[in-house]
Amino acid sequence: MAIPHSVLVVDDEADIRQILLCVLAPVCEVLAAADGTEALRLIRSRRPGLLLLDVAIPGMSGLDLLAAARWLDPSLLVVMLTGEHDLAVAKRALDAGARAYITKPFEQRALRDEIARLLEDIAPVPDRPWRVLT
Repeated sequence: MAIPHSVLVVDDEADIRQILLCVLAPVCEVLAAADGTEALRLIRSRRPGLLLLDVAIPGMSGLDLLAAARWLDPSLLVVMLTGEHDLAVAKRALDAGARAYITKPFEQRALRDEIARLLEDIAPVPDRPWRVLT
């Protein structure tokens, strides 16, 4: 049996993180971080399948985190979810490897469906084998 992929939500607003947890919980495991440093720690330790990332986060820009995350794991899918309605920023994010650039406010069902669709394209994560002690 395969375990579900996880999505790492990175947003400095606790309310947005909580909303996204509720929206995405039916389709995946949801991890959350409030800043870039915490996000990088979770990427290294938990290896999420998808990063849902705000552009404006404390500690580093979302674009810098996008680059660092893709350097750590080139297969990591990234979706930008942001209040930034700047086409130049959207182009930079997509050029850096983001699969989508979604602006806030967002339609919850459409976001959940898009994340579920992207996760379907990722190979299943195998369960960790049980270790038999003799």
